[in-house]
Order: sequence, then structure tokens, then C-alpha cells
Amino acid sequence: MLDVQPKLAIDEFLSRMRIVETLCVAVSGGSDSTALLHLLHERLKGKKKPRLVAVTVDHGLRPASAQEAGQVAAFCRSRKIEHRIMKWSGDKPESGVQDAARNARYELLREAALDVGTNAVVTAHTRDDQIETIRMRQRRGMGRGLSGMAEAVLFRRDCWILRPLLKVRRTALQETLKQSAINWTDDPSNRDRRFERVRIRFEDSDPSADGELLSMVEAMAEARRRDGERLARFLHDNVTIHGDMIAELQQVPEGLSDVLQQAVALLAALMGGRAYLPGSRSQDQIARLVAGGGPPRVNLSRSVLDRRTGRVFVYRERRSVPTISIAAGSEAIWDGRYRFINHYKRRDLIIGPTEDNSQIAPPDLPNHLPRGVVARAGRSQPALIVAENGKKVTKRQAVRGSLQLEISRYFTHFDLFLPDFERKVADECAALFGMLPYSQPPLQ
Repeated sequence: MLDVQPKLAIDEFLSRMRIVETLCVAVSGGSDSTALLHLLHERLKGKKKPRLVAVTVDHGLRPASAQEAGQVAAFCRSRKIEHRIMKWSGDKPESGVQDAARNARYELLREAALDVGTNAVVTAHTRDDQIETIRMRQRRGMGRGLSGMAEAVLFRRDCWILRPLLKVRRTALQETLKQSAINWTDDPSNRDRRFERVRIRFEDSDPSADGELLSMVEAMAEARRRDGERLARFLHDNVTIHGDMIAELQQVPEGLSDVLQQAVALLAALMGGRAYLPGSRSQDQIARLVAGGGPPRVNLSRSVLDRRTGRVFVYRERRSVPTISIAAGSEAIWDGRYRFINHYKRRDLIIGPTEDNSQIAPPDLPNHLPRGVVARAGRSQPALIVAENGKKVTKRQAVRGSLQLEISRYFTHFDLFLPDFERKVADECAALFGMLPYSQPPLQ
């Protein structure tokens, strides 16, 4: 794979940009993000749209972080670029701090973007970052993850993370800054070998091997896109969702057994509220089940796979369904499957699993569904626990009985980070559950 020069990468990115009023640019003060902001500013100088808003996240993990954020602010003032500093407040974890900081960074970037009226955040991930990510995923055995970081990723269903520099070397960005006499800040954590990414960064590597690795990444991403289109068609033609709690899949000819297996694995993750698809051992179980072998009922990914004549049913197992309290005026994700918003000003609400058999079956379920499947699936559905007498009511009764409790379906697998090459599958799943489609990326 040939390297792409920074200016060409930015030109190509802007040529594909849909009409967007504002672009948020994540700028830490390091070479990559400073070069990204500089290049975008140079290309958009004199144009009314899109307006640039630079956003710096101060994680507060180092004494110098506030000063570095101030340096970015000064750089932006010198170029009349609007700038915001978002601070990560609260206690920091003692372990897994890099992952926590990454999640906090995206949350704060999203908050800033929505506040200025845009759903587009541009980040400076480079060719070097892509290679490091793939090597990390290789070591963890993440087969699907080897398609690498996507150019466009939807975060929390309403904010697109865009990465125009994934084919650009870091050294090329630094050279761009040197030519324009622009300084940058080096974060000392980028040299801290306690972190896996840093250890990989300083390993010796063959440049030709890196090129082959990136070519493989592009091929795998394209393969995932094609597989996604095929899976989306299969879901549309062969899957029915009953009462928001049971997925019914039709058995298919042997030539489609692989896509049936993919569909069952995906629905197991969605029904179980899981972020990731079942692992390799579970995939083997799914393959045997859809082929008619092994036990007719298996539990995996917190879901039950129930094989009947000509059909497979997937639903949430009863084990480990939580009970949570939602404070007045707040929201929460319950069991990785539903988002609840408590609109009461002073009343906390308690959500737990349905247990009363007289209330587990919605009235619109078809008669052909096995009674055992309905009973088991129903007991894992959410119910509002009434504090006065401990009585529970079903989700539908809770909706009809109170306008103060808002409920919507939530897909842990899609709704946090959704790469654009998985959007067709996500849209088909949303349609199956009666949800709106996911937003399109700002790139053509």
C-alpha cells in the first residue's frame, strides 16, 4: 500500500464531505492532531462552511495537561479558530486507565459536537495507529477485528467519528508541521512501555510487512462489507421478531447454513445484551445446532438457542437478569437491551425482570410459538417494580400507565461504536425491532 501525502488525504476527505455546517476537530496538541487542524484550516480558509471547532480533552492525568490544553487554545486564537476545552472530571480508575481515558475522550468529544450543533468529529488516527491496532488485535486473536479501525464510526447513534489520515504516516505529518514552523507537544505516556500499544510501537518492524498488513486490512474491511450486505438480506427474508423478546429464524438449505450461523450468532448477542459476538467455541456450538446436530437447546452469550422443526428461536435466558434503580431525572441502560429514562422529578424507579407468568406474554404473539419458548423468554423481559407493594407490571403496562418512564430498545453490539461497514446489518436489525435506521455518515 502506497503512503498518502497529508494534503492529498485532506483534499480527498473534503471532496467526499456532505454538506456539514460545522466540523469538530479533536486536538490534543500532539503532532498528528495539530497537523490535522492545520491542514483543515488551510484548506477551508475563506470558506463559510464547514466551520471548524477545535476540541481539546484535558484528562487531568498529568500535571502538565492543563498547560498543554492552554497551548492548543493559544494556537487556535492565533488562527481565529474556535476552541473548547473539555475536562474529564471525577475519580480515575487505578487499572485500565488508557481504555477509560479513551471512552471518556469520545464521550466529551460527542458532548462538545452536539453542543455546537454537529454530529461530525474528526480525529487524527494515522497509518501508524492502524498498524499498532491490528498488531494488538492479532495478539488477542480478534479475527473480525483485523479489519482495523474504520474511516467512519458512529458513536452512541448520534455522533460520527471520522478518520481522514489512516493512510498517512506520522512522520509525514511532522514534516508538514516543520515546513510551516509549527511546534507540537509530545505526550510522555506515548513512550511509557507499561502500555501495550507503546510496547508494540517500539518493536522493530519490516516496512514491507507493514504494507502487506494494511493491504490485508483493506481486503478484510471490504469482505466484511460484502458479508454484511448478504447477512442483511438474510435477516430481512428469514427472521421475525415477536413481542420484542423472541427471534424466530427459518431453517435454510445447506448452502445458506453459514449465513444462518452468522444470523444466529448476531441475534444471540443482541438478545443477550452483549457487546461482542460469541467466541470461537460458541460459534462451533451454533454451527452444530443449525446443522441439526448436538442438543436442541444451548445457552450462550446470555441467550437461549432453541431448535425446533424447521426453526430456531433465540431469546434472553433468565439467569443474571438485573434489577436496577433509576434516579429521578436520569437514564440507564438495563441489561444491555433497553434504555430507560425516568422523567419523574422526585421519584426513583426500580426496573427488574418479569416473574408473574400471567403478565409475560404480550397479547399480539402468534399462536404457532411454542408455549415453553414464550414462557422462558417472557421471564427475562423488563418490568417496573412498584415500591408500594412489590408488584411488577410488564413493559407495555409500564408504558401505558406512566408517561414519566421512557423505554427504547438498545443494542450494546451496535449502539456504542458502529463502523460504517456494519451499518446495513445494523439498519436491518433496527427494522426487525421496529426502530429507526442509524444515521448516515457525513462522507459520501
